Amino acid sequence: MVLELVVRDLKLLKPIKTILENEGLFVKPIYSEGEDKIIRTRISDSNHQLLESLGTGVLIREIDGPVIQSHTKNDITEFTRHFFEGKLENATVIKLLEVLPVKYTVFPPLLLFNYSKQRSFLNELWQQTVPSELMDQFYQAMLSAPFLANKKVSHIATNMPIIESDVMRRPFNIVPLYGFKNSIPNEDKIWDSPSAQDFQDALWCQVNQNGIEQVWAPQFTMFSRGNIKEKKRILDTFTDIEGNDVVDMYSGIGYFTLSYLTRNARTVFAFELNPWSVEGLKRGLKANRIDQNRCHIFNESNANCLTRIKEYASIHGPPHIRHINLGLLPSSRDGWPLAVQLYRYQLQFSTDRITIHIHENVHIDHIRDNSFIANTVAQLQEIDSELTYTPTHLEQIKTFAPDVWHICLDVDIDH
Repeated sequence: MVLELVVRDLKLLKPIKTILENEGLFVKPIYSEGEDKIIRTRISDSNHQLLESLGTGVLIREIDGPVIQSHTKNDITEFTRHFFEGKLENATVIKLLEVLPVKYTVFPPLLLFNYSKQRSFLNELWQQTVPSELMDQFYQAMLSAPFLANKKVSHIATNMPIIESDVMRRPFNIVPLYGFKNSIPNEDKIWDSPSAQDFQDALWCQVNQNGIEQVWAPQFTMFSRGNIKEKKRILDTFTDIEGNDVVDMYSGIGYFTLSYLTRNARTVFAFELNPWSVEGLKRGLKANRIDQNRCHIFNESNANCLTRIKEYASIHGPPHIRHINLGLLPSSRDGWPLAVQLYRYQLQFSTDRITIHIHENVHIDHIRDNSFIANTVAQLQEIDSELTYTPTHLEQIKTFAPDVWHICLDVDIDH
């Protein structure tokens, strides 16, 4: 997978091209898609610092295809070629390079290779050709290779697809390759009711996005890099977060929860099923030096959100919820009635509107013809027809599949 830039503000086309060329990341040619211009890049990491400087007139999307390398003596291909010289026959090395994974992300202390059917260390050619002892030597040498200079890596793994039907979004198929001392027991208890010792023994990764530290255990929870722009939109756009309350219906490790807290939300009510994600959120609060009393975490279904917030109000006084985040893919529709219930409850204390942020995977045709927005408003009206639902913005975050976008639709609920 590589990244393409969809340039809608054509005044940005030349400056972006120049920046990419200077960094060796530009791929010819630029092509048209309707009124947009498409720039293909050599960037495979959606956390790349260059992407943070792009304006609102540029969208980022992932496409299938090999990473087009800017070949240097320090890349993984050259490292691999050099390591196996004299250890394996040249013809064998050439075949191995053809299925060598070249797309990866460093999440200190983990080097995580992206899922690929063709290019993988799990490929039969790697498994059957390279003896396990030599493979361990290869991985050990990789940790200090030039292409990982100063990355502080101690563990290596390869990723596999998330099971879409798993509501807890657990990375069952991450495959450890090197540095992991213990295998994960094949039992539900460590997933559903982990002990303090389980947390202590696990590998924890930490990455900084938009100045916010995020922490997770890659063997037990997923990490989504691609919504970095949406996190930044929360930080930059919604000044009314400050001093008000937020409900995050699907908090995970705190992808958006931490952004709301950094934006000075008074209180965030975070609901999350996965205990490993909850532990990651707690560690994220500590890493960012956020007062844990400002974040009320519920390791349970968000179906209980109204009850929990009523309980909170009975002790601390009425809430003043200004934003409700519905950040579940492929759809957050099960949370829509809950958001409406929370607005109804808050009406007894305040007549202010609440903005809900609906995340969904949507086909590009339904974005362009506005049918997704129209259908969403119609479904909200079916939940409670006495309220007013005003869509204010639709953000295209990233492509999820060909012609399918992960979007966030902001809708104001009022009476």
